[in-house]
Amino acid sequence: MRSYGQLRRLLLSREGGGTVLMAASTAVALGVVPSILEQWTKRQWVFVAVFAAALVLVLAGWVLQRPRGLGVVVSLYPADRTQASRVVALKNASRTAHSTTLVIDRAVLWPGERSVQGRSEVADFVARLIDAQIEELRAGGRAEPEVALYVLAHLQDGFLLGRLLADDAQLSLAVMHLSQQAGRSVVPGVGLGSSLRTALTDQQRAQVTGLLAAPTRGRPQLVEIPAAVGQQRRRIALIVRLASAGSMVDDARHVAVTGQDSYGPGHHTGYRLPPPSSTDGPCGAYLVIDTGNAYLPDDPGVYAVVTTYVWECWQAARQEWAQRLGGATAVEGLLFFHGPLPIAVALGWLTARDRMSLVHHDLRLAQGTAPPSAAGS
Repeated sequence: MRSYGQLRRLLLSREGGGTVLMAASTAVALGVVPSILEQWTKRQWVFVAVFAAALVLVLAGWVLQRPRGLGVVVSLYPADRTQASRVVALKNASRTAHSTTLVIDRAVLWPGERSVQGRSEVADFVARLIDAQIEELRAGGRAEPEVALYVLAHLQDGFLLGRLLADDAQLSLAVMHLSQQAGRSVVPGVGLGSSLRTALTDQQRAQVTGLLAAPTRGRPQLVEIPAAVGQQRRRIALIVRLASAGSMVDDARHVAVTGQDSYGPGHHTGYRLPPPSSTDGPCGAYLVIDTGNAYLPDDPGVYAVVTTYVWECWQAARQEWAQRLGGATAVEGLLFFHGPLPIAVALGWLTARDRMSLVHHDLRLAQGTAPPSAAGS
């Protein structure tokens, strides 16, 4: 009975059904050929039509059974903060679109844990699992596998994962996400590939400028912060708001200018600078890229253009600041980011060789509903 059940599942699957369709249609097509030759002078169009239909079915069977790449579902929220329905939606989308689906769920791997695993350790573990699965597909003698990443995570975790996935220069990844505007359907986000490093055209730059809350000619201005005690002159704060978040820019600017993560007792910004930065002073300069409180359109083309624009602004600001410092100092970046998760992953991928950290924001700290120790969760 078990073997019968396995056979039944195979035949009902996309790949099994495609294989059966190819086999049956090929037999029909080959069987009709002699009849075409024999009956060429008598109603041969019937046999030709059957032969053509069989070839079409063979092609359809090939489409059904051909490899459709790897879908990787990654949920990096702790068990006490995971929304199961969102994870299920990502799994279903991946299994519908791909031949193989790898599910990496932190809530399943480390049930009940809160901060046993650090962010970087978790991201490294996930990246290793993904690399191992891809190498297995490559070892199977197939062409370079198509890989899509379905991520559900804090922005900082997505950024770290993007940095680690950049180690495989040959890999091309599509980052999918749950739309905030399309009834929580899963939609394409950003493709991680060399095209993200291609300079924007004038038309693309005009497209981005039209999305900015305060459009400017060229790139946003790099603002120098006045000298202060304990100031980290080598550090630039890159403040990027690409979605609705009322005080995000002001809060991030406050942290960058003062080096303090709160305005005073009971008024926390929600930001926690990564160690050892938490004991450091103000940054040397900051840069703001702001689209206001509007969400970006769910368009992978727009996501890609905006990602490249942010990356270009960071590269230009880093070079400008290095020149101001004399050229011998390595410039570091603190990324204050609020926007789509795929863009955070892509920025991590693009800046994998740079000294850049994404500053984690915990809304519970800003609302006063969590102790400071919660910032690492």
